[in-house]
Amino acid sequence: PAASAARALCFAALLLTSASCSKGPARPDNMPDLTPCTITVIYSGQPVEGADVLLAPKSGQFSAAGITDAAGRAIMKTDGTYEGVVPGEYLASVTKLEKTATDLGPSPEDPEEYAKMQEKIKALPAPEHLVPEKYSSFTTSGLVVSVISGTAAELTFELAD
Repeated sequence: PAASAARALCFAALLLTSASCSKGPARPDNMPDLTPCTITVIYSGQPVEGADVLLAPKSGQFSAAGITDAAGRAIMKTDGTYEGVVPGEYLASVTKLEKTATDLGPSPEDPEEYAKMQEKIKALPAPEHLVPEKYSSFTTSGLVVSVISGTAAELTFELAD
C-alpha cells in the first residue's frame, strides 16, 4: 500500500508539473486576467505577413504585441509573453519594413573598429516601409482597439494608402 500511495503521489505531482508547464511562464501577480485577442492586417486587399502589431494602453501599464502570420493574423500577447490582452482601450500601430541583407559581422571589441562600424550603420539607407508609414506610430495610425473582459476580440485592420 505504501508503494502504491507513493506512485499515486508521484503521478499527481507529474500531472501538476505538466499542467503548469503547458501554460507558459507564470503571470505577474499584478496582471489582471487576460482576454484572447487576434488582429488580422489587410493591405491592398491582401493579408500582410510579418507585420509587427503593437497595442499601447490608453490607461494602465500592460502593452501587447504580435506578429502576423501568412493569413495576416497576429495572436496578441501581453508584454509580448502572455497570450491575451488586459481588457481596456488601446492605441495600435502596424509596422512592416523591408528586410535588408546587411551583415556587418560581430561587434568589434576595439573602440576604433567599433566607431567605424557605427559610421557604416549610420550610412545605411533606412529600410522601406511595406505598409504606409503612418500606421507605424500610435499617434498617426488612427487605429484604436477596445477589448472587453470575457469576450474574445477578433479584429481586422484594413490599411489604406
